[in-house]
Amino acid sequence: MTARWNWCWLLLCPVLVWAAAPRPRATPSVSSPHRSPMDLALVAAGRLALTANHTADSVSLVDLDRQKLLCEVPCGRRPSAVAVSRDGRRVAVSNLWSDSLTLLELAGTELRSLGEVAIGHQPRGLCFTPTGASLFVALGGADQVVELDWTSRKIIRRFAAAREPRRLALTKSGKHLVAASMRSSQVRCWNTETGELFWERAIHDSFNLMDVALTPDEESVITTQVHTRHHPIVKHNIEQGWALNSRAARMPLQSNDSSYRQMALDIRNRAVGDPTAVSLTDKGDLLGIVAAGTQELLLIQTEAIPWNPGEAGDFLDSSLDQEDGKFRRVPLGGRPLAVRFLPDGQRAAVANYLLDAVQIVDLRAGTVSATIALGGPEKPSAARLGEAIFYDAKRSHHQWFSCHTCHPDGHTSARAFDTFNDDSQNNPKMTPTLRGVTRTAPYTWHGWQANLGDAVEKSITETLYGKDPTKEEIEAVVAFLGTLEHPPNPHLVDGKRSAAAERGKLLFEGKARCSRCHQGEDYTSKANYDVKLPHDGSPFDKWNPPTLRGVYDRGPYLHDGSAETLDELLRTPHAPEKLGGKALTDEERRDLVEFLKSL
Repeated sequence: MTARWNWCWLLLCPVLVWAAAPRPRATPSVSSPHRSPMDLALVAAGRLALTANHTADSVSLVDLDRQKLLCEVPCGRRPSAVAVSRDGRRVAVSNLWSDSLTLLELAGTELRSLGEVAIGHQPRGLCFTPTGASLFVALGGADQVVELDWTSRKIIRRFAAAREPRRLALTKSGKHLVAASMRSSQVRCWNTETGELFWERAIHDSFNLMDVALTPDEESVITTQVHTRHHPIVKHNIEQGWALNSRAARMPLQSNDSSYRQMALDIRNRAVGDPTAVSLTDKGDLLGIVAAGTQELLLIQTEAIPWNPGEAGDFLDSSLDQEDGKFRRVPLGGRPLAVRFLPDGQRAAVANYLLDAVQIVDLRAGTVSATIALGGPEKPSAARLGEAIFYDAKRSHHQWFSCHTCHPDGHTSARAFDTFNDDSQNNPKMTPTLRGVTRTAPYTWHGWQANLGDAVEKSITETLYGKDPTKEEIEAVVAFLGTLEHPPNPHLVDGKRSAAAERGKLLFEGKARCSRCHQGEDYTSKANYDVKLPHDGSPFDKWNPPTLRGVYDRGPYLHDGSAETLDELLRTPHAPEKLGGKALTDEERRDLVEFLKSL
């Protein structure tokens, strides 16, 4: 059982699906949807760029030199990443909600779709092999990295990569493949020649590991992540960097030891919120880190970075915190999500989600020199305004974190935080998903909060310690939360459950008696129950049953994360016989788990 959500922290062989090559869209009208680019790839020696447009289900081709949108081609649902082969001819887009890739051909400035290929659950980062004959894909929902052969459209290899791999990096020779897993903050490297795992490292006490990059000499791997010190989320701890802080890490690529070094990124009174993407210039002299929460690009001279082999500290090293150009912060606005340095070494291209645009940054001046619109409505909806608030770390005390920090993309970071939302101290709770939250009142683990708007206001003022939101801002955030839905369930085939899941459904409603508390379309209840858990130190004795929709993607389970898997949950702390049901056999428990995974 996972919590519906805790307002302490609101804020497989593929089948080819061919389609006729669609006509590229003309320059989009103002009435068309937001593009919301999530990723960007350079081609033609940096003269052109491709963007994966998350809310328009499309990929755009942009001329960076002429600052012009050339064309836009439809792809699958919720594209999240884009990659180009080294010869610039083959393009792939990962479609998060279609569980597919869209394959395209680029000839000059002509972009032609070759169709879609099923790849696996929630594909994210991807990269081509040196010859372009195949490509690697991170399957965030399947905890795998797979290799797809371009010609046969078949998966030829699979690599296990637990806890939501998001981004990939491949050496120039193609020998070493690196993947970063967001929820576990694990980085893995495989020898692609042998297919064996070369090394695996966990960046301790960290989460939201969003990106990974290789230094040009291919000696090191660099990541960005959020670090937690496990202290209560109170104003004093926040401003001292004792709650959460932003960091980069550097680790050796060619060695299989477990070492890594870190760098703190935050500045006192003006922290860096939500480090999201990382890149280096071709010469390796400049490190770029996109901070999506504080809407900026950090530019750091690599030779000046004091990588710390031990504790990185709470704030940026004093050797960088000075006005000498070693560490610069370029304001971007919106929600920047990806950065690529152009080969000329003088510019960088940024994909900005909330601005529906590609930005060109002049590295010497440290300013945005151009903004290339991809299309979208002239006036944002209430939900879009609420989305901007949700992702804005500037709304928090000294801008340390946003709602997204612990609810990445409106889901869960799989971490527990102590925010006093249950009127008790030193009692951290797991961060639940916000998907479907507008349908699943009441809120918090103990179900004491009935109104979603009140929960939003409390989170902004008493967890983020931000200024009081207006009534319109609260309504906007609630409108945005109403757009957060569960992705298509990979455990259903053509919308139907397996035979085991159907047997599990009968157990859920009968012998196990789960349906007493988990009812209706969202498998929850407005009532609170005694579920025989040890007292958690709060003033509350009963618990509110969380929605079971999407429960397959929400471990670890219970308020304290004490059950790693659904099977463990049903065997020990939440066994049916403890809650008025009857004990299950091993086979029955497996069937019940299959049913839960199908919800």
